[in-house]
Amino acid sequence: MLTIIISVAGYKAYQRLNNMVSELQQNAEQNYNLLILKDISFYVNEMETQIDAYRSNPKPDYIRNFNASLDNSQYMIDSLKANYEKDSMIALCDSLSDLIKERAKVQTKLTAINSDLLENTLEDLTQKIQSLPKALSEADTIKEVVEKRGLLKRIFTKKPEEDTVVKPSQSEILQTEIMSELVKAKEESKEKGSELRYQLSTLEKESQVFQNKIIEVINTLETLELEEGRDHVKGIQELASDTNRVVVVFSALSSVLLLITLISQLNYVGRNRKYQAVLREAKKNAEELADAKEKFLANMSHEIRTPMNAISGFTNQLLKNTASGEQKEQLQIIKSSSDHLLHLLNDILDFSKLQANKVKLNQEAFDLKLLMHETMRIFEEMADEKGLKLKIEIDNIPQFVVGDKHRLRQIMLNLLHNAIKFTDNGYVQLSASVQSKSEDRVSLRIAVKDSGVGIPKDKQAKIFEEFEQANVADEAKGTGLGLAISAMLVKLHNGEFLIESEPGEGTEMVLILPFTIGEDLKEEGEENAENLIHLSGISVLVADDEPFNLKLLETIFKGHNINLMQAKDGNEALAALQSQAFDIAILDVKMPGLSGLEVVKELRMANEKNSQIPMIALTATVSEQEMKESLVAGFDRVLRKPFDENELLEMIGIETMKARMTQPSAAEMVTEMPKFDLSDLREMGDEEFVREMVDIFKSSSARSIENLKQAIQLKIRESLKNEAHKMLPPARHLGATDLVKALELIQTKADKESFHELSVRITEIETIYCGIKAALKV
Repeated sequence: MLTIIISVAGYKAYQRLNNMVSELQQNAEQNYNLLILKDISFYVNEMETQIDAYRSNPKPDYIRNFNASLDNSQYMIDSLKANYEKDSMIALCDSLSDLIKERAKVQTKLTAINSDLLENTLEDLTQKIQSLPKALSEADTIKEVVEKRGLLKRIFTKKPEEDTVVKPSQSEILQTEIMSELVKAKEESKEKGSELRYQLSTLEKESQVFQNKIIEVINTLETLELEEGRDHVKGIQELASDTNRVVVVFSALSSVLLLITLISQLNYVGRNRKYQAVLREAKKNAEELADAKEKFLANMSHEIRTPMNAISGFTNQLLKNTASGEQKEQLQIIKSSSDHLLHLLNDILDFSKLQANKVKLNQEAFDLKLLMHETMRIFEEMADEKGLKLKIEIDNIPQFVVGDKHRLRQIMLNLLHNAIKFTDNGYVQLSASVQSKSEDRVSLRIAVKDSGVGIPKDKQAKIFEEFEQANVADEAKGTGLGLAISAMLVKLHNGEFLIESEPGEGTEMVLILPFTIGEDLKEEGEENAENLIHLSGISVLVADDEPFNLKLLETIFKGHNINLMQAKDGNEALAALQSQAFDIAILDVKMPGLSGLEVVKELRMANEKNSQIPMIALTATVSEQEMKESLVAGFDRVLRKPFDENELLEMIGIETMKARMTQPSAAEMVTEMPKFDLSDLREMGDEEFVREMVDIFKSSSARSIENLKQAIQLKIRESLKNEAHKMLPPARHLGATDLVKALELIQTKADKESFHELSVRITEIETIYCGIKAALKV
């Protein structure tokens, strides 16, 4: 309640302060209006000054200044009107504008009358004076003729009596006329001047009247502005007083609230200490429970993965030695089922990661059509028991796509298992078609349709929740986790999960999943089947307390002519490593006596025989912590059970190749020192040229080796040949014969060998290059 009162008081204080600011702004606008009125008075006086100056000295500049002052006064009046809201004030502004305009007209007439006084007085006289030169010229001509005739008459005739009479000349006559016109013009000018002076006097009086009215309107506006300003100031003072009272009330209430809050906080701190003690105890229990859960999962994983390793491994060995037929097909089903069982185990262990969106999809090429047939084949016996017909329809889809085949298999297995489980008669169909397709991408529509009981509309969303079933009676048929995991996996694929179902009419589960179109895997599959990874002659120590795993490794290595020695625990393994030289050791992490971690730590610290050989950790757990501990202890690689045979052989091949290249014996170092010869380069140029060529070799070769590794990851054979071709010219210039041979070899083998073998060759090339780079001193 107190908080509400303080909030209301604070809001009112804010509102009053806001009003006070508005009033102050309005008062500032009134002061601004007074300044505008002063400017208007200035421009009116300026108009008077400029017109008086023009009447005394009629220059065009005075008229221009007069017009500019008139325009400025009108602009200022318009600005003043924009600040007013009252009609009476706006009307006064309009009156002021009209008065100034009318006075300007009167002033314009005054300038016109002042000019007419002078122009009318002298206009006729000007015309007479302009004609004077012509008249005088004509008069002089007449006089000259008369004088010539009078002379002849005086010589040959008598002088007539008329010559004794003196006549006025034309000049004298013209002078008399001009004087007469001047007198007449003076009289007319006097009459017109009297009339114009009368008009001038009238206009000046009229101008003065307008001037007085203008001053009166301006004074009225100034008076009104001052009165409103005083009213605003008075209102602001009253508003400030009210605001002060509200602020005082707000401050007092805030102080009370602060005091109450402080008391409550102290009380909360006291109780919080008790809660923290309880939480610490609960946290301790939770951590113990989490540790127990982690240990349980780790032990369960170890116990399940160990027999799974034997099942999967021996199935692979049987597949290699079994001819085609029904028995091989059955072994394929066993292998597919064991692989899926392993991935189900991983799903259970990684379920929390899946919920937290931490599971990453693998990107590898696989045969989609084969995967669908293998997945459907798993349920043949289950469908036969219920008398159901299994159908598969594949409509022109790409055979090879790039994606996570195990996650896709898991989704299809969940959907097929549910369809068969809830269908008592009829059929279950798995279909695949292309939803959309581009040059290298395809969106697939994969659907599982059945003729089962169907799902009501109001239950369709519920079945995708964890541990939920459409009906209570269905709980005996499963945990309800399969569809929840499937939905999360579809979301991880950036796909869509649709359901179309009606009770009693069956159900269709539809997946819309995007994939990258892959390349044909036939060639690589054939190479893997032929075991093209050759490890003949190397010496391997294998230590594991599980006899099935030892037997499996013995079977795998038998076909590769590997010298194998077995140890049943950590103590036997350490004794063997201390007494006999090996090329590589494979140690189980958890063994009786000394663990694999303890064996590798002691061996690495001893700096004796086998202390630097590569070692591979074999583990049945999936703990990331154990993976890190293995690498920190000194293992070079970690291999999880069940393992893939080719993955194991690839690890051994790469690690033993690295060991031969990076840690040769003293005798080998003499014979296998990286070979290069700079004499050809020195013949072609000076030492500066040689250094430039060596730098080019280093930079271009390093870049090409990275491109070779990228080509292996992307499985692009053409890029392997192209990059090897780029490295050959600088290698030949340096006389690096070993590197040239290795590059030529990878060019010829790029289309024939497996990517595993090619990866080993690239490691060899990189090792030779690093040796040359370290030995180059130019």
